[in-house]
Amino acid sequence: MACRLCVLVLSGIPGSGKTSLARKLQDTWQSGVRAVHVCYDQLIPENLKLERPEKDEEGEDENDEQQAISVWKQHRRAILHNVETLFRKFKNLPEEESNSTDIFPDLNAKFLKCAKFAERNGRGKDDYDDSQSSLVVIIDDNMYYRSMRYQYYQLARKYTIGFCEVFLHCDVETALKRNVERPSPVARETVVAMATKMEVPDPNRYSWEVMSFSYDQAADEETALEEIRELVAVAIANPVLPVPEENMEEKEQSRLVCSMNVLHQADQILRRCISEVMSSAKADNKMGKAELKILGRHLNKIRTELLDDLKHNKLQLPPIESVGPRPGAEQEGSMSGCPSLTDLDSPTDLEVIEVKTLEGYILRLFRERRDADTGTTPT
Repeated sequence: MACRLCVLVLSGIPGSGKTSLARKLQDTWQSGVRAVHVCYDQLIPENLKLERPEKDEEGEDENDEQQAISVWKQHRRAILHNVETLFRKFKNLPEEESNSTDIFPDLNAKFLKCAKFAERNGRGKDDYDDSQSSLVVIIDDNMYYRSMRYQYYQLARKYTIGFCEVFLHCDVETALKRNVERPSPVARETVVAMATKMEVPDPNRYSWEVMSFSYDQAADEETALEEIRELVAVAIANPVLPVPEENMEEKEQSRLVCSMNVLHQADQILRRCISEVMSSAKADNKMGKAELKILGRHLNKIRTELLDDLKHNKLQLPPIESVGPRPGAEQEGSMSGCPSLTDLDSPTDLEVIEVKTLEGYILRLFRERRDADTGTTPT
């Protein structure tokens, strides 16, 4: 049985106590658990600051600023790659070919030192059994954006390992007091700005953050440490499962069926509408047979044009939540799961149209086309 893996992501503003917590966990974990402490502050050079570089009096070339940001991001990608390489090693997988970290040999050497320390620490006991061991990789960084943490969730999903988060709650005043006592304090403005940007784990809104714990440092430390260890144990026992590969053929077939259902419903709606208009015209007795024939031909022409535009994606349907069968009517070919004909994967960019049903939307288009042909103002 291979070593069980878990990635524990710590997040919080500078001075919130992430590094202290990581070291306490690393020092107090029970036998059989190895902890690799990945501290971003120790792996990224101090001269690469997150905050916007200050400009001198004469002004500084923006290229220098962009270059600094780019190098900072490259270091972060290199750390992520090193963590993935570590996972592959413990999963007995061959190392992926990549040159992304070769440009930072010092970073690689520091990371390797952390990993070797964890290995020595875990193998210190004579009764150590690798088949029963667990490796916990503690990611120690501000991780103020959710997207930063999500990168490690994706990694956990890719290799089917445990994932959990601990957010260290800390007020800005306390963090600033701790910050000035650090060997290399972070700029005050950065701490304040990061506190406003911090995206706290929200398991109610983001299901992938369900394995998260908010560490209120006013609580008992030993109790909190035990709760975190239990969280990690649960995460190890319930690794993130990989996303099943999509069957593109089935997806395309589903898209076609969905589109045909929409067209079928639109056609039925238009036919009913034309029938009602013709019946009303006949009842008024204001048109002769020839005029009624011309009206019917004209309305069917509009119907054909609308269906053709829908079929060839010239019209944009409203998002799926606004589309449905006529209230009280049962129709075949449910619209469930079909956001639109033109974009089945990204409904977020669609224009939200104020209609409650597909019928209302189609009838509005029909009226607009008819009014445009007759030169009247749409109602």
